[in-house]
Amino acid sequence: MDLPGTSLPRRTLIAAAVAAGALLANLAGLLSGITVVVPHLLYIPIALAGYWFPRRGTLIAAGVAVAYATMALAVTPGEWLSVLARAVTLVAVGALVAHLSRRLRSQEERYRGLFDSSVAAILVLDADGVVQEANPRATALLGREDGGLVGRPLAEVAADPEAVRVFLALAARGPVDDLELVLSAPSGTPVHGLASGAPLGPGSTVVSLADVTERYLARSALESANRTMGTLARILDQDLAATVGDMDACLERGRATVTDPETLAVLRRLGAMLEAIARSAAVAREFRRLGRRPAAWQRVEEAVEEAVARLDPGPVVVRAWVARLEVYADPTLPSALYHFLHNATRPGTGATAVLVTCHHGPDGCRIWIEDDGTGVPPAERGSLFSPTARRYGHGLYFARESLGITGIGISEEGAGSGARFVLTVPLEGSRLV
Repeated sequence: MDLPGTSLPRRTLIAAAVAAGALLANLAGLLSGITVVVPHLLYIPIALAGYWFPRRGTLIAAGVAVAYATMALAVTPGEWLSVLARAVTLVAVGALVAHLSRRLRSQEERYRGLFDSSVAAILVLDADGVVQEANPRATALLGREDGGLVGRPLAEVAADPEAVRVFLALAARGPVDDLELVLSAPSGTPVHGLASGAPLGPGSTVVSLADVTERYLARSALESANRTMGTLARILDQDLAATVGDMDACLERGRATVTDPETLAVLRRLGAMLEAIARSAAVAREFRRLGRRPAAWQRVEEAVEEAVARLDPGPVVVRAWVARLEVYADPTLPSALYHFLHNATRPGTGATAVLVTCHHGPDGCRIWIEDDGTGVPPAERGSLFSPTARRYGHGLYFARESLGITGIGISEEGAGSGARFVLTVPLEGSRLV
């Protein structure tokens, strides 16, 4: 609440001098017969006292009022009522200013406490990006001594000054949230901060910085580990694919040269096992793609067409009646649909047709993928979408995980002949275009 550069003794001296001057001016006015305008000068020392000394402001105002009333009654006793009214008004004004000053000081102390005690670094900058105020957390975060940031442009302590200038230009026009800036400590150590900013009155901007250096390092380490794991997985995948190809070629040569029925049966069994290994490797590749790119709106018809292009449906006809439907899903949606269609068109299901349709309701959209084959035995429905050992169906587990990223549920609701896979899309996750 103190004016810049005014200490307590100096404020006391100024207030006393102004009060004495106002009282002397009133005495001169009273002696000259002027009793109307000059008393207003007394509001100046009363306002100063109430602002500078809020706890004693009312008492000081009462003292000034008593001094004025004493002089006025001594010179103009006949105007006692007017003098008394002025004195009461002076005390009331002093009490009001003191009360407002106390409230203002309380609020300032509260916000100053928040400013100084905040766990986030807080900076107040002028229109040129020069730091006007910095709380202790900001000073500690950037490795400066107390006051070491004040008077310096924030861009000077940034690894990328242009990024800071752009951020401050945006923050001067309106709130900006969670923009990562890289600042620099005096030792040259980079400090990664999550910055938010907003205008703070004409020509000022307030900026808060949350230290995310450890999170950045952890994220970098995780990304590096993911890259290493991805590289290793690709190497293993290539080796596995080459080995499967070599084994398949050997089986083909064996089937071409062997005539013994029992041996041919064993070779066919080995071929089926090799095909299962290849399918598992393909599903593993698809799992590695999950979540790598953000979910997006996708046309279901195009996703079905992409899935069908990967199929070898044989005599099974696949039709889709979902021309205008879009769903919000992971980019692996075509792969998820492929596994439903592959499950329906593989040999042994007895299906001749697969139909994909959509049904809208108050709770969202339901996509049906149904065939006219033998259907799914009721005993298998509980584990149909779970990864279980030594069974075909890991692709359906992948489909569940892929669709579940955006809240799309799946179930098997076939009744009687044929299977019916139902994809339940949330209301906000589907639209017609």
